[in-house]
Amino acid sequence: MLFTESFAPGARIPSFVGLPNVEKPLMDGRRLLLNIRVWNHPDHVALAGVRVAQHSGAAAIDTSEKTPRVQLDFDLGAFERKIQVQAIGFPLADDPTTVHRFRLTLPATPVVEFGYGIREESWQSDAERTRFRVELENGSSSTLLFDRSVDPTRPEDRRWFDERIDLLRWAGESVTLIFTTTREQEAGRHSLPAWSDPIVYDAEIVDPRPNVIVVSIDTLRARNLRAYGYERDTAPFVDFLAETGTLFEDAITTSVTTAPSHMSLFTGLYPVRHGIRRGSEAKHASTRTLAEAFRAADYQTVAFTENGYLVRSRGFGDGFSEYTENRAAPIEPQGRSAAYPAAPTDARVTFSQARDWIAANRRRPFFAFIHTYEVHTPYRARAPYASMFAGDAYPGPEDPDIRVERDNYDREIRVVDDELRALFATLEARGLDQNTIVVVLADHGEEFQEHGLLQHGGNVYDETLRIPLIFWSPGRIPAGLRISTPVSLIDVAPTLLDLIGLPPLTALDGESLRDTFSSGGSVEHRQLFAEAVSPRRWVDIWRFEDWNPPLIALRSSGSKFIVHRPSHGERQPTRRFDLVRDPLEQQPIPVVGAQLARVEALVDGYLAQAVSTTAPPVSPDVKDRLRALGYAE
Repeated sequence: MLFTESFAPGARIPSFVGLPNVEKPLMDGRRLLLNIRVWNHPDHVALAGVRVAQHSGAAAIDTSEKTPRVQLDFDLGAFERKIQVQAIGFPLADDPTTVHRFRLTLPATPVVEFGYGIREESWQSDAERTRFRVELENGSSSTLLFDRSVDPTRPEDRRWFDERIDLLRWAGESVTLIFTTTREQEAGRHSLPAWSDPIVYDAEIVDPRPNVIVVSIDTLRARNLRAYGYERDTAPFVDFLAETGTLFEDAITTSVTTAPSHMSLFTGLYPVRHGIRRGSEAKHASTRTLAEAFRAADYQTVAFTENGYLVRSRGFGDGFSEYTENRAAPIEPQGRSAAYPAAPTDARVTFSQARDWIAANRRRPFFAFIHTYEVHTPYRARAPYASMFAGDAYPGPEDPDIRVERDNYDREIRVVDDELRALFATLEARGLDQNTIVVVLADHGEEFQEHGLLQHGGNVYDETLRIPLIFWSPGRIPAGLRISTPVSLIDVAPTLLDLIGLPPLTALDGESLRDTFSSGGSVEHRQLFAEAVSPRRWVDIWRFEDWNPPLIALRSSGSKFIVHRPSHGERQPTRRFDLVRDPLEQQPIPVVGAQLARVEALVDGYLAQAVSTTAPPVSPDVKDRLRALGYAE
């Protein structure tokens, strides 16, 4: 990121904008490809352009100044709202051809794999085609292994491609692999070609390390699964995994919104330490992720997510060689107001992509992350699930509208459950099920007015805090084990690395649960933290109401404290709940004296760890998806 500047209504946009983070040596003999984006808040109507700044150009870069300056060579026009201008810079060599050479001795049954494509920043209507070529040099001879042009003006070329080439002809020989990209049309805008993860390996040597799959079912609360005591049969396959794997009965999240909790899953850190608390921030630069640890250990790392908050630019893609952010078109709402939009998500698409990737796996261990918003609002009951649970007389909210919402929520759980079953069928068909660790979890739960609110984000009661957490792997994870001691999302990353035998991420808040699988469920009791920082949340199906987080929960076995630490306004008294006698948290207990002082000190220590991060601008397409999910008006 070169700069982000905001201009108030009526302000004059300067003809030139300085680039304070670009040093002059970077410019010498190079061109700078700029991705310029302009947002008209709050509608976020983007005017996107890619421009080339030439070192020797007349006006594009003013080399007489210490700070290079770039001309905005398109008309912004009049604007009535706040304008934000952002520039991302990519230095380009003058030569239109880029060459990478790798010399190596090939194994007995060699195979080369690599990815290639055009970066999304340059998906413009007049962007250049790029030619990707791979050659093999062997002594004085040269063989063309791969040759393909990618045209970012074509929708079908706006994606990532993977290639696998057999090199058995040159087995055991010393060769040089040459990766070349060439721009094919000077008239168009510059494209940003990229190669990904070129690797040569012996196809006959099978890496015995297990695969790892983490499935995150967004917004799935534990209490709506039969494995956790629910009467409805919402997820029979999840129940099967619980019976044949290990279930944590009292797993809690770190935050009741999507982005902070998922980053805790990826890093083993509380939100105050990884830096994403409200959801719009980027993770702290020094924070290392689970995917990075697996990638460093030669695992293939892939992710299939339905976007929303889990965008690559905020750090969620760090460590993944492939990170698919699905952007499905919204499905028309059924039986509800058009003001209540359908979410742009479809678990069938996401899980299908994951199954296809697994089916094409090339005998190397992988870490796969699969995330779906299917259970998130707005709940839609498409065929053949629309009539499921109808007439079963299951007790629920008195409000008929809330009851409909709860019933559709349960139907959505079955949708994902069926997709999960199909995923396991693919594992079995490929013979991978006996050598794969699968973790099924959620990022947070959901409210149906048990404590006055709907959805999630404004409370830290157990309907949003308590999540399903199931580990499954034949021979590695005990079957039928249920662990009652409280654990947290921050424990997942260290547990997985420990199970594989990989070095741990450093300075974590979470702890490995590996010993619990062999000790029959013994976990050391500790105080776990969770938070709610969302400024407002739904109080009924149609209306937002101001709320006053942040709320910090201190959760332990059989007890919970809720501490209110708002940035402004009146502070609510600290409350305690006896979760053994009052599991539905209806009878708050006042906290006073030494107990109050001890709780306050713990919260002070938690908040004192907060790191500073920045919030990158939200692009228009992401803004639309967040609005569809209920995160923006």
